[in-house]
Amino acid sequence: MGFISPKNINDTYAVIDPLYGIDGLRNVSSLDELNSITHERRRAGMIVGVGDGEVYYKLKSSPWVFDITDWVEVDFTKQIYVDKETPKGEMDGNNKTFKLSKEPIPNSEHIYLNGLLQEYGDHYLMEGPSINFISPIPSGWKIRCSYRSL
Repeated sequence: MGFISPKNINDTYAVIDPLYGIDGLRNVSSLDELNSITHERRRAGMIVGVGDGEVYYKLKSSPWVFDITDWVEVDFTKQIYVDKETPKGEMDGNNKTFKLSKEPIPNSEHIYLNGLLQEYGDHYLMEGPSINFISPIPSGWKIRCSYRSL
């Protein structure tokens, strides 16, 4: 499925992490192993398969209690594709935060400002369904976002 990020031969846990990059989806063998993923390796939104990928779980936001209530089961057959959504938010030249109708799967979003694709980290950050631009968006500009959601 991919390497564990950040690369470290001692890593044993799964991560899909915008800070370290994508392509870290992994399987663990049991729910006990899933719940024992350490605090340092957990990132809200990470997805981990249990068993042979029969069931996938997405980690909720902290605080965590290190049991199954920290996770929500994911059914990839029910993914929603959202195209060209106009996020909600004040276009006044001062506002930097805009909200989507659904929470994107991490790293699935494509955000366009006046038709130009924006880069995660350079132009914006995501927090749940909120887009936090690095700089305020000038009045009258257009924001569109396409993404996948569960």
